[in-house]
Amino acid sequence: MLGRGRSEELQRSRKIAIALTLLVLVFFSHFAGGFTQIGGAQVAPSIAIYVLMALILGPQLSWAPLLAIALATGVLTMFATLSPFPPANVPAHGIGFLVAVGLTRVLAPGGAELSIERVVLILGVTLVISWTIFSTCTWFGVPPSHPLHGRSFDTLGHSFGRGVLAWWTFGFLTIAIPSFLIGLVLTPLLYRAIRPSLERRGLLPE
Repeated sequence: MLGRGRSEELQRSRKIAIALTLLVLVFFSHFAGGFTQIGGAQVAPSIAIYVLMALILGPQLSWAPLLAIALATGVLTMFATLSPFPPANVPAHGIGFLVAVGLTRVLAPGGAELSIERVVLILGVTLVISWTIFSTCTWFGVPPSHPLHGRSFDTLGHSFGRGVLAWWTFGFLTIAIPSFLIGLVLTPLLYRAIRPSLERRGLLPE
């Protein structure tokens, strides 16, 4: 019993270490995306990292620590951002992480390995929800005098006009899709690289 207890405590400590390591990567990857700031949002490679965190830890942890990780994800991206309304990151990325966890639990019951197609599906759904929450909170969070409210949104030779829907569409094309393309490379690559190592250590079911 004592040996089993020590083994469980060691596994718990390792999972905490994994979560902390990935949260650090979330912060720095989000900070690195600041150079893409377009006046209301920035490309978010952090989404690729916290979706990876959900794929690995989502089926392994109870909801209490997962909620704590979600809050940490939101707060860290808030402090790392250069966007005009930083608090929008807390619900956008915190809920985004929880969406990725929920989808992982549905698509990989018991922590089974996910196919690349399902990893991409989880990434895509998470990103759309995260961007929708972020863009909405930013639009209503900045003051009416902010340039975001007065500008006409144009990209790729098309004008989307003004208003929250134009802002969402413009940002989806210029921010969400590039963020998705980054995740399309990083998330499956890291998932396939990291998961076998964790399986060998007994941290994930084989």
